[in-house]
Amino acid sequence: MPVPESQIVTALLRRAGELLMVRQAGPGEEPVWTVPGGRVEPGEFVTEALRREVLEETGIAVTDPGKVAFTAQVDHRRDGWFATVWTWDVAAWEGEVRPQDPDGFVLEAAWLPLAEAIAHLAQISWHPLTVRYLGGKLERGSVALRRVHGDGREEALGCFGAGAASLDR
Repeated sequence: MPVPESQIVTALLRRAGELLMVRQAGPGEEPVWTVPGGRVEPGEFVTEALRREVLEETGIAVTDPGKVAFTAQVDHRRDGWFATVWTWDVAAWEGEVRPQDPDGFVLEAAWLPLAEAIAHLAQISWHPLTVRYLGGKLERGSVALRRVHGDGREEALGCFGAGAASLDR
């Protein structure tokens, strides 16, 4: 049976040993620190979505999206969705941190020391690849595939790219 598909972008912006992070929460959720990003709108290229989401969530204008850090596809059959997540290692940007999130989920944005940022990301179930990448344990350009079956069983279908032997956290 077909399931809703989403394209999502996330951005890694680095500055002198720091990573740009946003503290966000949806209705009824506890706030968490994560990297900026969001859904690709219909008819929007992933690089356009990257620029829009970073600007909305942080106030920073991406001038060069850089290269794709890694891509992950998740087939979450138990919850009924399929997503492709494009994570970009942003090469250049300009501006000052001033969140202007129209959805109201972003509570603040800040440059955090890389070790602190990684510690925050390690607490979030959907960021194990981000943690591995930032820790130098996942090669740029890797592609990871994961399926969560209806019974909750998780299946790593592969992580492709040199140095990307598994999806283990």
